[in-house]
Amino acid sequence: MKRKLFFIGTILTPIILSAVFIFFGHPDQNGRISLTGETTSTPDGYQELIQQSKITLANSARETLITIDGKDEIRNDIVTVESVDSTTTVDCPAASECGQGWYVPTDSPTSFMNATNGKCIDTDGYYGSQCWDLGNLFWQNYTGRSFSTCGKGGAKNTIENGCWQINAGNNFDMIWDKTKIQAGDFVVFNGGQYGHVGMALGGYNNGYVALFGTNQGGAACSGGGAAANTINISLSQFAGAFRPKSWHNNPAPNPDPNPNPTPTPQPDVTSYTVVRGDTLGEIAVKNGWFKSGKLFGDDGLTQEIADRNGIANRGLIFPNQVIVWP
Repeated sequence: MKRKLFFIGTILTPIILSAVFIFFGHPDQNGRISLTGETTSTPDGYQELIQQSKITLANSARETLITIDGKDEIRNDIVTVESVDSTTTVDCPAASECGQGWYVPTDSPTSFMNATNGKCIDTDGYYGSQCWDLGNLFWQNYTGRSFSTCGKGGAKNTIENGCWQINAGNNFDMIWDKTKIQAGDFVVFNGGQYGHVGMALGGYNNGYVALFGTNQGGAACSGGGAAANTINISLSQFAGAFRPKSWHNNPAPNPDPNPNPTPTPQPDVTSYTVVRGDTLGEIAVKNGWFKSGKLFGDDGLTQEIADRNGIANRGLIFPNQVIVWP
């Protein structure tokens, strides 16, 4: 009799425990179940990437709205994130493998995403696959010029006063109302020291948006940062968005966030594609950018050109790199 009871107990105990775990468990942001609702184990290297990029995960999962070719889809398997502030500082070891000089299609959000999804992108050869690099790759292919931080180096600086005008040019409409975000908008976040930027894959969804970007918890890149992936991110630190005009025939007008802004003249932007053997000094002279003053040195024109184009070392530029100058 004792043996029978022991045998029955060994069968029923795991079944009962499993039922209790499912009944009382809570899904974490990765869709796994735990009794506390805290994050369960993640793929190797993922927690390190979160720490490097200062990714703040949400306490619970949220439904993610993704719009593909005009059709809405609700997903429950995408990590929910409160904020991202990239800080990885490792150089890319091989420029040809890191998105420098890449051609990528920009005829639609889907084609751009399909060409870059899962890939490490380092368009300037510095700091690994940062969030800015994906935006810069798009700007280079869509406009023929770089995605400028106006010499400040952070993703959030691309949309600050005086800089968004340069980046928008005649190619983008500005979106200042986060509830008006559409798939294909390049959304900028101003949280932390550097901020974050990525391409929306859907519209506003209860304070969140599906965001496609680099260095936001994707697969680790050998040169630092992380490959392009999709997250569901809070819009609490939304700064604004760039909307490619060719993707939307009738963009909704949006007011400037400053009710009485100081008028800023729109600069004429010219661009030059680097060929082997070029230097910034030679480029400035032959394009007529150098008028007077100092050409070289930390306070010279070449340093100013490097700052405006996000070039960390003014003496190191690469063939096919696009240099812009207003």
